[in-house]
Amino acid sequence: MKKNYFLFLFLAFFIKSNCQTNVITKNKPSWVSTQNFEQDPKIHFDDISQGSILLLADYQVHIPKQASFFRFVTKITDNVGIQSASNINVSYDPLYQKLIFHEIIIKRDGKTVNKLDVNQFQVMRRELNAENHLYDGSLSAMINLSDIRSNDIIDYSYSIIGFNPIHNNKFSNSYYLNDVVPVGKVNVSLISNKKLNYKTINTNLSPEISKKNGLNYYQWLVINPTKFEYEDSIPIWKLTYHTLLVSEYDNWSDVVNWGVNVYESNSSLNTSLKSKINEIKTANKTPGKKIKAVLDFVQNDIRYLGYELGVGSYKPNNPSQVFNQRYGDCKDKSLLMVTMLQELDIEAYPMLVNTSLKHVILDLLPSPIFFDHCVVKVIDKAGNIFYYDPTLTNQGGTFKNTHFPNYEYGLVLQPEETVFDEIVSNSSNKVTTNEEYILEEVNKGATLKIVTTYSEAEADNMRNYFKNNSMNGIIKDYENFYANYYFNIKSLKTPIIKDNLEKNEFVVFEEYKIDSIWAPMQHKENYIAATFTPTSLLNILYIPTKEKRDYEVSLPYPVARQHDFKIKLPKTWNVENMDDIVSSDIFYYDWYVNYDKKKNEVDVKHYLKIQNSHILPTQFKEYQNNINRVDKSFGFTLYIPKTQVDSESNGSNKNIVDVVKDLFKIFIYVLIAIILLLLLLWLFKKYRSA
Repeated sequence: MKKNYFLFLFLAFFIKSNCQTNVITKNKPSWVSTQNFEQDPKIHFDDISQGSILLLADYQVHIPKQASFFRFVTKITDNVGIQSASNINVSYDPLYQKLIFHEIIIKRDGKTVNKLDVNQFQVMRRELNAENHLYDGSLSAMINLSDIRSNDIIDYSYSIIGFNPIHNNKFSNSYYLNDVVPVGKVNVSLISNKKLNYKTINTNLSPEISKKNGLNYYQWLVINPTKFEYEDSIPIWKLTYHTLLVSEYDNWSDVVNWGVNVYESNSSLNTSLKSKINEIKTANKTPGKKIKAVLDFVQNDIRYLGYELGVGSYKPNNPSQVFNQRYGDCKDKSLLMVTMLQELDIEAYPMLVNTSLKHVILDLLPSPIFFDHCVVKVIDKAGNIFYYDPTLTNQGGTFKNTHFPNYEYGLVLQPEETVFDEIVSNSSNKVTTNEEYILEEVNKGATLKIVTTYSEAEADNMRNYFKNNSMNGIIKDYENFYANYYFNIKSLKTPIIKDNLEKNEFVVFEEYKIDSIWAPMQHKENYIAATFTPTSLLNILYIPTKEKRDYEVSLPYPVARQHDFKIKLPKTWNVENMDDIVSSDIFYYDWYVNYDKKKNEVDVKHYLKIQNSHILPTQFKEYQNNINRVDKSFGFTLYIPKTQVDSESNGSNKNIVDVVKDLFKIFIYVLIAIILLLLLLWLFKKYRSA
């Protein structure tokens, strides 16, 4: 917290020293066209949420002037909408942008009230990405409007002057033409001295195009756009809104050429960086070991932190600077890794990806603004290709099997590159869980031993988890997890870990005492049951809540889980051997139950592999049927009538009593026999003496 405090002081001083931070007011620019709007648009009242409705969203850009005009008109329909509508908040980058407010007015009962007062604005740093260790230096100009009431119409407009100079006067942007809530009108107007490339997604809306005074005018206008109907678990890459894309880049080669220039570093390497490179070269004899050594160093010794101020949002810092300061963001770490590998005579390049859009990046117009991450591509002497993400930490594996996230496509910043690299993930991210239950008497407790083996990305995640948490905290986490399934469970020993870095397998050994593994059986009155749940398979398969969908369903991918139970029974049981396989393009599921009568043990196996990252709407019905099959075999349950448990328990006590009684009777009989025998002997002696 103390470090962040001084960081904020530094950034605040830097910004105030280099830019103007107060809010400016001016009249609306002459090039802006005035848009009318309906105060009561044709929108169903039941579709209005949060007590307000957006009557107009107006976006106008004069590209040669680098000026962007915004106007928003909101009507408050209920008192609950006053809170959010009363707050106006505009963000901008003060290093290359200037914010100008034109108008803030309230329309009430046919009257207009001016609310634009520069003295009421507060300009502050918000740093919404600080929790991700990224600081962009943007400012927020905020004003809270006083005396706002239901049925008021709030109409405000402003301009932001200045484009990021890193784009060399090439414009590109995207706009939403609808929302999840009703909108009265959306207008997008662009003025350019060049021909613009444009594309719409999820709509066939065409622009009105005209020419005036040597400038091209483009306008996209939509009245009462169809609102987006939300569905759960839509893939993050799915573009669901009506979207407009605009770009002055003609092809992806233009973007590559831009990126090559931005990532070019002409500065010579400093002595300390050269020394580190030589150290790696001396200690590692093969190219593969050199690659892994550089990756480990950049991942684990260069912490993730980015000051993305101005052009720094796209341009990486000099590798020597990143090496000396021991921190950097994705592009800083990627360029450092590339530079070190190239110095070791290993071919490497930065590669731009979009972590969310993945394959959908191919459907967009060429532009650098659609990338959110930078990674590294490496080519060895034999032409083999490897991909690495320098922002990850504590990754196991060799240079050949280091896990690379499923980004799907990347644009390599290599001169003359024209197409994307298709990235095929070779990881299965398998987790194998072996649980052994040693059951005591029926209706009593059990001992549970667990061995869990994590591989690839799952091994990396668990390695980081154990590094970042105390052992006592981990024990509590584990106990709390299993407490969701078993009453009064207690860890018997500290978890033991075995970490095979080269193979990238992370194994955890656990042992627990369960006070009571039996519970009243649901939907079967007067029965008790011990239920065994393959917890590692939970929350992987999507559980349908309706019969049809309009959008794809997201699934975790690539993922494989194997969860096995060995149950050592306290008595013989009537267990039927069973098995089932469900195989589809979406997932593969294998389940079987085997009862060994000689050992009196039950083996239950669950195996699940996700084979696709999503479910298409056309596959949904088949998927539902397959899920129903999985549900019938998911987990395993032992059950017994409670009356039988009671009778067996009472029977055991009765047998003990009977045995005692029988022994007592035998003792009496023997005692009587001895007395009779002694009496006979006495009589016999007396008879002879007589």
